[in-house]
Amino acid sequence: MKKLQKVTLEDIAAETGFSVSTVSRAISNSGKISSETIKIVYESAQRLNYPLKNLNTPIELRKNIFIVLLTRFHVGEFYSSFYHGFDMATKGTNTNIALLSISNTGVDEVDMINELYKSSFDAAILFLPDLDQDDYRKIIDGTDPEFPVISVASIANPVMETITFDTYRGGYMVAQHFLEMGYKKMGIVLGPQDKSDAMLRKNGFIDFISRKEDLDLVWHYEGDYENHSGTEAYNSYKMMKDKPDAIFCSNDSMAVGFIQSAISDGVKIPGDLAVAGYDDLPICSYHSPSITSVHTSFEMLGKKAVDYLTDSLNSRTKVEHNGHVSMLPVSLNVRESSLKDDKHPEPLPVN
Repeated sequence: MKKLQKVTLEDIAAETGFSVSTVSRAISNSGKISSETIKIVYESAQRLNYPLKNLNTPIELRKNIFIVLLTRFHVGEFYSSFYHGFDMATKGTNTNIALLSISNTGVDEVDMINELYKSSFDAAILFLPDLDQDDYRKIIDGTDPEFPVISVASIANPVMETITFDTYRGGYMVAQHFLEMGYKKMGIVLGPQDKSDAMLRKNGFIDFISRKEDLDLVWHYEGDYENHSGTEAYNSYKMMKDKPDAIFCSNDSMAVGFIQSAISDGVKIPGDLAVAGYDDLPICSYHSPSITSVHTSFEMLGKKAVDYLTDSLNSRTKVEHNGHVSMLPVSLNVRESSLKDDKHPEPLPVN
């Protein structure tokens, strides 16, 4: 078999008519080379199958764009659904999403992002809901501005460009739905209150209740988003004399733990008690009873984040971090766990 001849800079120079030194400077992106010359050289290199490094290739000429989704991964259905949404958001595009957890690396966020910039990645999406304003400011100040970075986790006082869900509206819609079903006494299993999204879910739920004279918040339990919190919340609920007839669990994992404990104790859901969750994970549709939950489209979130970064890369504009937050809409998927026998799910009006 005839061995394929290795393509060299001389081959590109011969095809383009430029000198070898000009070709070398264009490919290494060094020296004063016009954008038109760089374009001609790279197009020639691609035609000849010269091994190009993605990092130095002009963004408009790259065959693939690599974006890292940086998080602290936890076991559970949420993170698999979350990443799947981002993966689906890039379907049919030349963008690739890589999931990277820094949970056990021993490296702080700034150092990790700078290392990613030096490798083959073009941009980063942060999902680090445990960070606060000072942490994000440290990231902005400590990372190269040529490397686009945005966040998809809400914080109370954002300083980084952020795309996230309207979590306040989600809690509000659950309380509105409970009222439409005829429930009057309500309870909530809270998420960790040091996390902005948990606080906003609570605020939306409670604010709707406080505006209606015939509604009462009679019980709350401080959870932590874990399944066991749902079980522990049920144990607290069952000790009450004046029990709520509808409960909002601030995420689906706690809703599942609560419902399973209630059913094993002989409580009918629905019937004796209505329950709703948040995130609308796949388990909500196949659980028995199926679970009413606030739907957050991770694919939409991924698409908005990826589009923002690729637009920044293509226009060669730096991300200006001024704390701007883009809110994505949420909806409510009404299922068996919150319905009364004489009620059927209707689309919720947008107020």
